[in-house]
Amino acid sequence: MRLCALSFLCMLLGLFIVKSVNGYYGQRHFQCYYTRDLNTIEFIHSWYFNKFEYLRYNSTTDKYTGYTDYGVIQAAALNQDPKNSLYSTVYTFCKDRSDKYATNILKRVKPEVTVRSLRSASDNLPAVLMCTVYDYHPKGVKVSWLRDGKVVNEGVSSTDELSDGDWYYQIHTYLEYVPRPGENISCMVEHESLTQPHIHTWEPPLPVAERNKLIIGIFLLVLGIFLAVAGFLYYMLRAKECPLEKTSQSISLERTVSETSSEASNP
Repeated sequence: MRLCALSFLCMLLGLFIVKSVNGYYGQRHFQCYYTRDLNTIEFIHSWYFNKFEYLRYNSTTDKYTGYTDYGVIQAAALNQDPKNSLYSTVYTFCKDRSDKYATNILKRVKPEVTVRSLRSASDNLPAVLMCTVYDYHPKGVKVSWLRDGKVVNEGVSSTDELSDGDWYYQIHTYLEYVPRPGENISCMVEHESLTQPHIHTWEPPLPVAERNKLIIGIFLLVLGIFLAVAGFLYYMLRAKECPLEKTSQSISLERTVSETSSEASNP
């Protein structure tokens, strides 16, 4: 039984051109199929001539199979001698590759999620939101739209899961809807790297009037803080200058008193 249906990765690990003469060429393909836990490995060795497979070895059956008249003859001859078995290749070839690549193959990376508006509602068209789920591994993610905590099925569309070519995947889902006041819209993501579903809530922008009020309020707050700091610094500078003025005035007063006393003692 082939493991392709059970495997999480089907890797073409070897390709060798063995002959090329006047447009005729032969190829040998080495393939390894793994189950997710890497405990079961199937090795496939195929022989091709001009893109047609004529002979194959399968480690699961430990037998050769012919797909052409010539291939059938070759398979029968090879199967008669146990020394022709390639079963050891499962450990010397496939196992070695799984040890090298397992950290990338088996890693689980939590998805990043963003929700943004593609179109605002108008008289003729509904609003459109897009939920982007990206940079996750392995493949296999479920994305749902929620309105006030309930799953939405109408107006929902999605792309296929797309490979980034670097072990990561991405998917984009869309929701067409007519906004309702005070509603809560969320994008829920389920993936094996998450212990529980991740819910990312859409936060609509403020209306223009409220946004202007907020901007004015922030401006006045910043201006008030600036004036308060400026007043405090001015007070501190004046406080440092005042002791010098008081000291000079006291020295002048003492000199005046001493001169007056001297004049009174010398009639």
